[in-house]
Amino acid sequence: MHRWRAGYLNELYLLLYRKKVVMFAIFSAILPVLLAISLNALQPILGLIAVSQSFPIEMLTIYTSIWIPLFILTVTGDLFPNEVASRTLKLALLRPNSRFQVYGTKVAALGTGIAGILILLGIVTFICNLFAGTSANFTDSFHMLKAYIAAVVSMFALSALFVFVSQFFKSASTFMVFSLVLYAAAKIAPFLMSSIAAFSPASYTDWHMLWLSQTVSAGKLLTTSLFLISSCMLFLALGYYKFDRKEV
Repeated sequence: MHRWRAGYLNELYLLLYRKKVVMFAIFSAILPVLLAISLNALQPILGLIAVSQSFPIEMLTIYTSIWIPLFILTVTGDLFPNEVASRTLKLALLRPNSRFQVYGTKVAALGTGIAGILILLGIVTFICNLFAGTSANFTDSFHMLKAYIAAVVSMFALSALFVFVSQFFKSASTFMVFSLVLYAAAKIAPFLMSSIAAFSPASYTDWHMLWLSQTVSAGKLLTTSLFLISSCMLFLALGYYKFDRKEV
């Protein structure tokens, strides 16, 4: 347990030292503020409430569809293909760590980064609501918290998919290009064949909206929850299988 904790903290420190991750964190905090200011500036023209109580949920939908998947692809490319190409993964395996520990700490660091961006987004959008004078009541705050927790689950499932995909590449740039095409195809596919949506983790990036709907049954929420959790476990297991047999 001590070695796993040390490895996990080491991966977190490595993430924080990467300029790309720092820039993601900065822009994750700035984007909601810029959008809130822009909406306030357009309020006299639009004649609408610029920053409403649903602002945190609206920003969450944008982030889970575009921003966080881009973060997942960038960090995953650095954690796996890039380290294979730069030979730094071999150095990690020379320590008294098993491959499972190395793989697990990298996945845990990625998951922490995803959760960190969502927490940062929630705090910033909540502050934007306070300054706009549209702070939510207890019920709205509870729904917001529920939506953000649901978003964590869906983003974890998506990250598990791309961690698995990354095991087939030894170049971060090649992985990024392939994954962007794959993600775009996965988002377009349900429009061509609706049955695909039920079996693709990429189709659940707005899964948090189901938890806010009054018409969605508890059975459907349970079914989709089990699907996302099982997808996460499946792709992480397949990813470790490939990682354990990878030559570095």
